[in-house]
Amino acid sequence: MAGTGVSGPLAVDTRSIPEMVLAAAEAALADAQTDFGNIDAVVTASVDLHDGLTASNIAVTEVVGAVMKPETRIAGDGLAAAAHAACQIWAGAYGTVLVVAHGKASMADQDSVEQWAWDPITIQPLGVGFTVAAGLQARAVMGEGDPEAALSRWATVASRRWQAVGVGSRPEDVLASPVTAAPLRALMAAPAADAAYAVVLTGEPQRRGPVLKGVGYDLDTHAPGDRDLASWAGLGRAFARACRVAGSDTGAAFDIVEASCRYPHEEELVAAAVPALADSDVAPSGGLYRGVAPVAAGLGRLVDTVDALRSGPPARALAHGTWGPAGQAHAVAILESAP
Repeated sequence: MAGTGVSGPLAVDTRSIPEMVLAAAEAALADAQTDFGNIDAVVTASVDLHDGLTASNIAVTEVVGAVMKPETRIAGDGLAAAAHAACQIWAGAYGTVLVVAHGKASMADQDSVEQWAWDPITIQPLGVGFTVAAGLQARAVMGEGDPEAALSRWATVASRRWQAVGVGSRPEDVLASPVTAAPLRALMAAPAADAAYAVVLTGEPQRRGPVLKGVGYDLDTHAPGDRDLASWAGLGRAFARACRVAGSDTGAAFDIVEASCRYPHEEELVAAAVPALADSDVAPSGGLYRGVAPVAAGLGRLVDTVDALRSGPPARALAHGTWGPAGQAHAVAILESAP
């Protein structure tokens, strides 16, 4: 598959969701040198819980050009929406598909919103948000090792990510920030944000751009007590599926990696789940530390991956998205520079 049009993040935004999404879609179409008339189908990513709406995709149907046109809504990360669109094209159902994902974290306190994503009988009454789940996972990753060494390591990683996005937080600043969910500190977490992303995928052979070679996704057990929190095994399975589609070996190296890691301990989970990434910088752009837009973040990683492939020498790249508590679900995309 060749030809990918992309638009960048809109950051924290006072505009409405439809206004944000329209701007992203128009930028992607312009980048791909096409228009709504050449789009065969649309795949959107949104979650009612985050938007405070029933059937949240209805709010953006018109601005993504999906009136009287096939549209699929994915209630998960935007990279999973891109995977769905790729499968539609590979199956021969459509030639060109517009993928759009949006998230507006500023509309509500995210920790309160995310509590509603849990089982209403067993977990919701505990008042546990995704931040607490991340803290439990960090403790599991720390295991029986030296906690001070782990915290120092994570503070260094977080500081490096902050510096990549222009924020001068030193490791000692990270460690001195308030504890949010032990052992995690406030500055270990990438900030919540508003953003909309759009990508044009096409199978038309005359177009030239980064080539999407393979996709994979995996949905793990919802309840954190029913899975090993010290492992992102679902990412490993998603990666293996993407490699099978791409016809590549799981041990093959990647020149560019953009992983969705909101916390530094998650970078260790990525390296453990995908050994081929053990020596890679999994978020050279700063990753999610520019802001985490609910549902949209993974598509943002695809945007950054495409930008890197376009601006550098021929390369092989991987983009990753995750959603759900403590990395319940994962999507992976494998790309290569245009031939």
